Amino acid sequence: MATKDQIKKAILDVAGNPDSGAIKELVDAWADAIVDLDSPTPSKPEASEGIKDAAADSGMVSDGSAKEVRVLKADETR
Repeated sequence: MATKDQIKKAILDVAGNPDSGAIKELVDAWADAIVDLDSPTPSKPEASEGIKDAAADSGMVSDGSAKEVRVLKADETR
């Protein structure tokens, strides 16, 4: 398993070692996310858990996708 510093160095090497820009700003967050993928226990709860909790309130299906709504006629007139 690679360390955060090794992952960060690899990302920067692939990107051409930028001195500024989005890659340079986001490399720490990307490295943290990759380390979390390799860890046996995630450090943050997954986003899908919050989506599943809100599913009943917002009309979403239990897997987090939006419930399909069939439109029979247009609501607006032109």
